[in-house]
This record gives sequence, structure tokens and C-alpha cells, in this order.
Amino acid sequence: MTLRLEPQRIDLVHTLVRRELVLRYRRSVLGMAWSQVGPLALLGVLAFVFSIVVPLRIPHYPLFVVVGLLAWTWFASGISAATDSVVQGRDLVRLPGFPTTLLPVVAVTTHLVHFLWALPALVVVLAIVLHQFSLTLVALPLILVVQFLVTVAPAYLLAALNVRHRDVSHLVAVALLPLFYASPVFYRVEQVPSRYHWLYDVNPLAQLIVAYRDVLLFGRWPAWGSLAVVAVAATVVAQLSRQHFERVADSFPELL
Repeated sequence: MTLRLEPQRIDLVHTLVRRELVLRYRRSVLGMAWSQVGPLALLGVLAFVFSIVVPLRIPHYPLFVVVGLLAWTWFASGISAATDSVVQGRDLVRLPGFPTTLLPVVAVTTHLVHFLWALPALVVVLAIVLHQFSLTLVALPLILVVQFLVTVAPAYLLAALNVRHRDVSHLVAVALLPLFYASPVFYRVEQVPSRYHWLYDVNPLAQLIVAYRDVLLFGRWPAWGSLAVVAVAATVVAQLSRQHFERVADSFPELL
């Protein structure tokens, strides 16, 4: 069992991601810019509340938030889309020989494209505001790979469960709200009482957000040990999750 994709399946993922993006933004004036409207609106609210109303006194706070928000948005949007991927792709599932295991991957990759689309502008703004362009940026692709694994890991299981129990997608939406506040998107982990730090030690999103900020904002290398643990754990969970998905995939057409 492996998560590696064969060349022809990589081409298929590329085609399906492109198809999803075209269909989503067809006849839209702003096109893919809509993918940034929601995060920007939330950024504005968070920046106002925690810079003016309840100041957290974090330097360059809007940039601090946007780095965490981009990582969170990819995860939250990707996991939600992956949970619904089989149900929404019922026509593809019914095609003989179609590799259903690609659907969660396509969902997560589609929202990775949104992340990558916003990244160059963020890097330019960071360079202008902070007057620095650190070599630590070369670590960014590795962090992206780890986050991809973290997002895909539960995606197979959730997608499979959602075919039989449509409540799963609603439960995911509910669970994302407390997870948002339990992840250091708009605050620093250091501001959390020490007795709760263990929650952030076991939260892979917390590790990823801190790593993104280290690389992009602070010009320092991420904690490689923590990222390695997250990557190994996510890979194991992804393998187990995919195995379950493949075991029940034959039942999808009749359940859809």
C-alpha cells in the first residue's frame, strides 16, 4: 500500500483539479479571486478585533494572522471538500474502472491551488514590510508536503463514512469551529496558559502554523523534529484511512 501516484494518475488528478476550478468559477467576474474573499474578510475582522478592540500586541499583526489563516483555510476547505468528494463525484464513481481513491486527493489539491495562488503576493508583501527575504523560504515546499499529508490523512476515512452516513459532512463543519480556536491562527502559542500547551503539542495544525510563521515571518528554520513526527504520524494515518476507503469503495455506487 502506497500513497505514491502513477504518472497517468497524476495526469488524471491534474485534469480533475483543472475541471473543478473551471466549473467552480465559470461565468464569475472575479474568478479565482473569490477564493481569497472569505479569508480576507475574516482577516479584516480578526485584525480589527485583536489590534484595536482587544489588542494582543503582536508585531505586524495583519501579516501574522494572514500566514496562519492561509494554512487554516487550506486545511478547513480541503477537508470539507474531501469529505463530500465521493458524494459530489457520484457520476465519476459510477464509471467502470474509475480510480475513486483520487477524489479526496483532488479535493485537497484543488484548495492547495488556492493557497499557492495567494502565496507569491504574500511573499512580496512580507519582503516589502519586513525588509527581508530569508533563505528559510526554501523550507516552504517541505511544510506544504507535510500539510498535504495532514489533510489527506483523515480525508479518505471521512469521505468513505460520508457515503453511508451523510451526517458526517455536517459533523466535520461543526468540529472545524472549535479546532479553529484551538489552533494559533490569530494568537501566539506562548499566550496560552502553560497547562494547556499539551493541546498544541498534539495538534498538527498548530505545529504547521508555527512552522509557516518561522519560515515566512521570522526568517528562521522550522522545528524539524516536530515536523518529522507530524509527517510520520500523518503518513501512517493516511495509509490506514486509505485502506479502509479501498475496502468499502465497491459499495459506493449502490449507496449513491
